[in-house]
Amino acid sequence: MKQKNEIPVPPPARKELSDNPIKFCNEIARLFRHRLRENDHREGVMSQQGAHLILAMLAVQDGINQLELVRATHLRAPTVSVILKNMEAEGLVERRSNPEDLRSVKVYLTQQGRLLDCENIQRIQTIEGIALKGLTEEEQRSLMALLPKIRDNLLAEDAYREGEESV
Repeated sequence: MKQKNEIPVPPPARKELSDNPIKFCNEIARLFRHRLRENDHREGVMSQQGAHLILAMLAVQDGINQLELVRATHLRAPTVSVILKNMEAEGLVERRSNPEDLRSVKVYLTQQGRLLDCENIQRIQTIEGIALKGLTEEEQRSLMALLPKIRDNLLAEDAYREGEESV
């Protein structure tokens, strides 16, 4: 069984898949998530994939409903539902009726959830510093000019569907 602090093994090299920017972005993301969890001794909901994303989204857009969280995080509705249920049980979020539409429920961070988000921000900033060590400001600007374009290409549904049809 893989231990929590073990560095994730990269996928095996395959002759069909050459080294490319996407492959490196994926490996960097996996390593970043690993480093983020490495010294986090929490159990429970925050060990679930997607929980940190929901926490961060609520820190920025507190008081949104579950469907808005699904859309904003690109997570599946059942995943968001389970995570929110567990976050609520652990005192990180609370649900309140929408005063403008009593059929609607909005989700809010509790004080405990806000404190956890602040801790996460500090850990993220530390890991970002490690990850960007040795890169010049110009290199960092170049990365920031290129990576959003790749993300936007993947978010564009029409382009994704066209790519599927050509396969």
